[in-house]
Amino acid sequence: MDNGNKSLVYVVEPSKILSRFICTELEKKNCAVLCFADGLSALRKIAEEPPACIIADKIVPVIDGIELCSIIKEGSDHSEIPFILISAEDSVLDFWTAIPGANKIIPLSSGNFNELIEETVRQLECKSIEPNVFLEGERSDEFAGRSVNDTILLWTIRSMNKSGFFLSMIKQALPLYNYVDNTDTLMRQQFSLFYKLCAFDAAAVILDSQTAKAYTCCSAMLGSEAKDSFWQICRTDYEQQAKGKHSVSYEKQEISGIIEHELARENFESYRSFVIRAGESFVGTVHIASCRKRLFTYKVQSSMEFLLSPLAFLLQESVRQGNISQAESKLRQAFSKFVPKEIINDILVSENVQEQAHNEKRRLAILICDIRNFTSISEINQPEDVVNFLNNYFTHMVDIVKRYGGTVDKFIGDAIMVLFGAPISYIDNARRAVSAAIEMYSHLDKVSCGQLKFPEGIRLDIGIGIHYGEVIVGNIGSKDKTNYTVIGDAVNLTSRLEGLTKLYGAPLIISGAVRNELPEDANVMLLDSVKVKGKRKDVQVYRADAKALPKSFTDNYEKGFNLYSSGAWTLAQSYFEKALEVLPQDKAALLMMDRCLKFAAHPPEDWDGAVALTSK
Repeated sequence: MDNGNKSLVYVVEPSKILSRFICTELEKKNCAVLCFADGLSALRKIAEEPPACIIADKIVPVIDGIELCSIIKEGSDHSEIPFILISAEDSVLDFWTAIPGANKIIPLSSGNFNELIEETVRQLECKSIEPNVFLEGERSDEFAGRSVNDTILLWTIRSMNKSGFFLSMIKQALPLYNYVDNTDTLMRQQFSLFYKLCAFDAAAVILDSQTAKAYTCCSAMLGSEAKDSFWQICRTDYEQQAKGKHSVSYEKQEISGIIEHELARENFESYRSFVIRAGESFVGTVHIASCRKRLFTYKVQSSMEFLLSPLAFLLQESVRQGNISQAESKLRQAFSKFVPKEIINDILVSENVQEQAHNEKRRLAILICDIRNFTSISEINQPEDVVNFLNNYFTHMVDIVKRYGGTVDKFIGDAIMVLFGAPISYIDNARRAVSAAIEMYSHLDKVSCGQLKFPEGIRLDIGIGIHYGEVIVGNIGSKDKTNYTVIGDAVNLTSRLEGLTKLYGAPLIISGAVRNELPEDANVMLLDSVKVKGKRKDVQVYRADAKALPKSFTDNYEKGFNLYSSGAWTLAQSYFEKALEVLPQDKAALLMMDRCLKFAAHPPEDWDGAVALTSK
């Protein structure tokens, strides 16, 4: 057929109206068009006279459009012919349509008919063969002198063989999905698959990440110079494809035990790089080199491209999971110093992590622990000795806090502020806080003071205050720096309670709100009803101990306190005296007896049973 300067286009379409319409529009674009009602007729003509482009409907008689595309692309020596697959019936083409490797797939409708014509012209204008895809000698003369029927039969057989080969590769690639959560193992399996395909002498895979993950696999017989040269080429090709998305640093890993054969030569004679893309996303690059010439036959080239298409999503997911695992590891490492392992697990697996970051009102227990006389201790010690001691002391205290589910909110000089109920809350936050505090105090004798010296008459001692109340919890701070912490009056009250440990001589003081959360038989004793500085409402304060105080002491103290609260200070005094007979050095009983003496002589106005404290 003499077409002059016109491009020959074959249209395989059973609808005469649609095929005539396509023909008319293409002829306006300087194309010579032949129309076929079935795929077999078109295939016969292609064997006689290959066109410049093929347009085929998905559904045509005898040989459908998908089968025709597969035969041309996978079985014939005309796979470079642009093939446009259309469907006039389906709004969305199914999965199988994409398998044969059509250059373009268009769900045809009245609204996008011009897209078909424009795409045909574009394919005609840019039709070219990728360099080195068909190497010299790769084409064969097996079709020369054969009839059209024999040629079609051979094309079909080759297409089936190629499809079978690709199916075999898919079967070998499928087990790789078992290693998606372990990139290192996945890469070893992948290199093994590549080696079966082309028996390379050197290979590399570079996966895109903030720190690019580079895996290399080279023959043990390659010299260091050859390996270095190969790596530099791989690196250059990768960075050209990455297009400066970020500054590139590499995490390299060598994989051995894959290559079995001996080198044919000392120098590389074949090299090819492949881009790995998952859809529009750049995943990385694959690099293959050999000391043999003409390694990259059409079969090898097309097989690598075929494999990398599904593997791209596998590699992308593997890198993503690796990054998540790495970030999780860093998070665990950072927070494990302050937060129990169980809380970190809950945060990482929670479906409401975003909600946890929002500021919210929450009832929780707050614990503040402070070292007694630390200013005096610091004054007589070297700074490095103080820091070494604090690090050791904090380690012991935080380990105890974590065992009870608490979270260290902050260190304030020598003080520790701990939350029980944020970010993870339990039904017994207050009980956990008290149990942790009791163990913290009892653990003091196990804390090594190192080179730390103490002023005369002073030993290592702590005071702990605990309150249970409502606070605002969340990320609080400026736009440049935020901390997950709590804000509210409950924090201030906790600080005041900690300060009261000095006044009442009790290592642990809790509020009435905490007492209400503890069992009835808890070892606690009501000390006083006070109005701390900055508060108008009185707060009942209790001491909590690991072991119960002598019953004779607590009974007399309780009776004395009840009389004291009602204003019967003289009678109350006698009970506090009896309590002091049991524990002569108890600061709380001494304090209450002293008040009774003062109030009996000078009764306070508007007595309501609570004393106002003027110091913090």
